[in-house]
Amino acid sequence: MKLLVEASSDTLTLADVVRATGIPRGTAHAIVTQLCDLGWVTRHSDNSLTLGVDFLATSRRAARVDIVAAAATPHVAALVESTDIPAFLAQRRGDTITVTDHLAPGPSPSPTVTSPAAPVRHMELRPPLCREFIAWADDDTRAAWLNRAPADQRPRLTAVLGAIRERGYSIERITDHHRAIIDALGDLDEMPAQVRARMVDLVSELTAIDYLPDELVDEVGAVSLGAPIFDGDVVVAALVSCPDRTMPAARVTALGDAVRRAAAAATAALAG
Repeated sequence: MKLLVEASSDTLTLADVVRATGIPRGTAHAIVTQLCDLGWVTRHSDNSLTLGVDFLATSRRAARVDIVAAAATPHVAALVESTDIPAFLAQRRGDTITVTDHLAPGPSPSPTVTSPAAPVRHMELRPPLCREFIAWADDDTRAAWLNRAPADQRPRLTAVLGAIRERGYSIERITDHHRAIIDALGDLDEMPAQVRARMVDLVSELTAIDYLPDELVDEVGAVSLGAPIFDGDVVVAALVSCPDRTMPAARVTALGDAVRRAAAAATAALAG
């Protein structure tokens, strides 16, 4: 089939197939006959071979499949099942990160249990967000991303990117103190909703960014942990677990390692 695809509009003969593949002629004839019966190959009156109509229809359907999601979602599901914590897949398209494939733990151990339909969410690839997409990028890409951050955040972000690359995952942190501020803002009924929402965003953005190694001690707050999924050397997606709680640092590290392993398995599946 690969031979016929590469031949494009040209035709091949059985002799061409035997010569290119090294398959014995009798075996090649049997395979071609079966593929013709399936509609994946068409044999013309002159015995030349081309791609069949059924194969072309199947390949068009396959082209619409999200290859990254197809490779990664089973590993997102397995992570949810093993940790009992919701997770999602985030994919990069240009400078936009699209959050999809939300899965949540359920009463059944089946990895196909998913959360109620959640809206697809998009975010711009900008600091301090999406750090797991940037930590493995080339120097110029990292510099361009860092330069979009306020000058006083850049030293912290630079150190954080190194820490993420070293341990293999990012941690979105928020402390109980900041949660209290956000809750208080939510109780201010006299504040216009738009202003209140913006203030909540600002508080979230001004929290300490990620964790450096010496900060992962005692009890730590973790909203999410994200590990990269690679296509070759490029991070094309992230597998993100969402504990959204305070827990012992050792528990955060163990969960982070599980996320990293799941993302590595997704990378291997994507590589085929």
